[in-house]
Amino acid sequence: MRFIKPESLKADSFILDVRTAEEHWKTALGMPHLHIALADLNPQAFIKENGLGDGRTVNILCASGNRASQAAEMFEKAGYDNVAVIIGGIVEAEYAGLSIVRH
Repeated sequence: MRFIKPESLKADSFILDVRTAEEHWKTALGMPHLHIALADLNPQAFIKENGLGDGRTVNILCASGNRASQAAEMFEKAGYDNVAVIIGGIVEAEYAGLSIVRH
């Protein structure tokens, strides 16, 4: 498992937000990303559905890093090691100046 600073994300980074639907609706990353709550995440299905056989890095976001780490472990157990936890989650992403959408 690797860790990445939010400011290292690029417009074409593959980002997965694993916060709850309510958290995601209230505050979301303002750049392209997918959202699946950690409780609903099936890494094997996610890899297949998103064509991740090419080894792209899945950058995982949550509120602070805990759930993202859990999701990264799930991907690794499913045999997909190219995952990175976004340090500090959505809070740090906003602090780093990334675009944030609020409802």
